Amino acid sequence: MRHQLFLSVVWVLLFYTSCSQEESEGLSSVDYICFSIPSVSVEKSARSTFYDVFPEGGSFGVLGYCVPYQRGTTERDWGSGASMWDIKKVNAFPDVFYKQKVTYNGTSCSYTYTGEGADKNLKKWYNAQDNPEATDSDNFRYTFFAYYPYDAFKIDAPVNASTIDAPKITFTMPFEEKNTSLLDDEKIPDAMIAVEYNHLRTSGNISFNFSHILVGLGFVVNNYNYGEDETITIKSITLSGEFTRSMTIDFNKNTNDADFYTCSGTYSGVYKIFDGAKEVKANESVNPSGKYLLLLSDASGGTYFGKNIKVEVIYTYKGKEKRAEAERPSDFMPRSGVKYTANLNFVGETFLLNFVAATGGAWDDGGDSDITIQ
Repeated sequence: MRHQLFLSVVWVLLFYTSCSQEESEGLSSVDYICFSIPSVSVEKSARSTFYDVFPEGGSFGVLGYCVPYQRGTTERDWGSGASMWDIKKVNAFPDVFYKQKVTYNGTSCSYTYTGEGADKNLKKWYNAQDNPEATDSDNFRYTFFAYYPYDAFKIDAPVNASTIDAPKITFTMPFEEKNTSLLDDEKIPDAMIAVEYNHLRTSGNISFNFSHILVGLGFVVNNYNYGEDETITIKSITLSGEFTRSMTIDFNKNTNDADFYTCSGTYSGVYKIFDGAKEVKANESVNPSGKYLLLLSDASGGTYFGKNIKVEVIYTYKGKEKRAEAERPSDFMPRSGVKYTANLNFVGETFLLNFVAATGGAWDDGGDSDITIQ
């Protein structure tokens, strides 16, 4: 089954960039690699780390490629700088950026570059003046891979800036394998990735379209009773089990390959979705927590959220406290980048569970990152 990672961040090319503050000193984004300003309006649910757009103050990492090695050597093949990524990737190494941190501060994206060719803490585009071998530099094609948050991903490959390899990156949920205390959903970052393929210097700044790798899961209580005395009072909602812990994304693979991404490991524990006393009157629907829980979904392995995942609800009906639980329905196959709603349905005192894509369930409906998850 093919899954699409939907766009979560809309980046726009504006006149002011991370280099704009330096342009008065003679610097220009024509000469230096710069990143477009994100269009920002952050939507946060209460006690949630769910974002619909890129957060102010957030930092993402970048790996950048352009000029590969000559086959079988560590000499640069300047003649292949203008080749498309699919052609040169077998000999490509991150000659432009390796684990470069870029930060959005609310008005611009900025970075401090200290690697090869650093000039005023920025990275220049290849040019014939600094690199006489780059005689066709205007036609050089750059490919950039990005991941957010910067500190939440492990770069499995390449192991350094001089090693041939396309990126292979791993995101791991911030929990140990075994947890005796409640899981704190506020610790979960809204992990995202992006790719800009075959970018030309003459195209201007780098504009990333990020895609979520997590699933958003909300909870709504539906009281399908009609009697005035059939109010349901929700006291507790929990989600427990052995949850999918890590996802590895391998850009050596085609995005429609079954092993483009793989999931591994689990972490056990309990999420407290709601704790209190929330009345849901007859013929009423209520979201008691007002937030989305972020989870990994192992669609390729078929375990999705993990093993033995169940929802438990404690509630009162006509003065009596009751407890009900349900497991993930077998026909619920959550996709990365989509928000879902777990409907906790009450008919009489009977509890039923079903999952649907939330209204506007995808973070967005497009983007040019060309990232898919199958």
